[in-house]
Amino acid sequence: ISGNRDRNGGDVSSLQDGLVPNENDQPSRNFFFAQGTDGGRIVADLGSVIDIKQINTYSRHTDSRGPQVYKLYASDGTGTGFNAQPEQGTDPAKSGWKLVANVDSRPKGDELGGSYGVSIGQLVGNVGKYRYLLFEVSRTKEGDPFANTFFSEIDVIDANAPQITESSETPEPKVLTTADGKYRFTFDTALAPDLTEWTEKELSPVVLEWYPKIVEMLPSPGYKAPERVAIEYRDDMGGTPAYAAGNRIACNIGWFRTQLKGEGKGAVVHELVHVVQQYGQSRRNRNATRTPGWITEGIPDYIRWFLYEPQSKGAEITARNISSARYDASYRVTGNFLDWA
Repeated sequence: ISGNRDRNGGDVSSLQDGLVPNENDQPSRNFFFAQGTDGGRIVADLGSVIDIKQINTYSRHTDSRGPQVYKLYASDGTGTGFNAQPEQGTDPAKSGWKLVANVDSRPKGDELGGSYGVSIGQLVGNVGKYRYLLFEVSRTKEGDPFANTFFSEIDVIDANAPQITESSETPEPKVLTTADGKYRFTFDTALAPDLTEWTEKELSPVVLEWYPKIVEMLPSPGYKAPERVAIEYRDDMGGTPAYAAGNRIACNIGWFRTQLKGEGKGAVVHELVHVVQQYGQSRRNRNATRTPGWITEGIPDYIRWFLYEPQSKGAEITARNISSARYDASYRVTGNFLDWA
């Protein structure tokens, strides 16, 4: 309702399409205010008054467009003098709005890039009964014309909404072993029964083939890669598609449902590399130094984009991302450097 949308990004519909960015700098998957402006205001009309349990906002970028800085106001729309579209510079509290939250997810220090998820709720009870939500968005950095947040999703959770049940049957975890019996994998689709068939027919053959290959690619004297790996689908991951922790890989149910013919399998290959890397164990060695984050993420994307699925050309350097083409830009950009090396 106030401010100018950046035409290089998506429109407000991208905030509720259920899709999250596949890259750290992907304007088309995000809504953000125009370069050189100081944010703006977004109003969400829920159609009727609902008892709001939670409000979640997600963002992702390599720099100052990653964090979130905004004030959240809410209203049921029935108060005297209520204005559904208060102009920038006016106080919403004087036109029937209530301040619900003051959000600032900026980390301490100069490194602002990354994925951010904000969840607004109450320890006891719900946020309140409202129809309208007003997000007053500010830049994350004064004097930086490129500091308007890349918002990828805004989700409002109705406390009285029915629970979604995909199936009355909960599938048992599937356990598979490589032909030589050395590596064992557990696939848990209990929270996403609809993904069981794809996991068994499409994903598991990739895991069985590529995990042993990755182990061979990344040897270290005296180090033994995990021989047991668990892969599970989860519904509490916000905007993160997947992540690895130790010998476990978590997959975002919502994201994978949209990527069965897209990036789903490749994302798991990326996380399998993290399972093998286990760089945190280096701290046990005398005089060990921390592995730079760009190499930690660059190696998985090199193996994924240049060895597992080179035909997809998903890591190509183009006119759109040439400005970030540095060897230490991380992920698929660093993957290009490793391929060149």
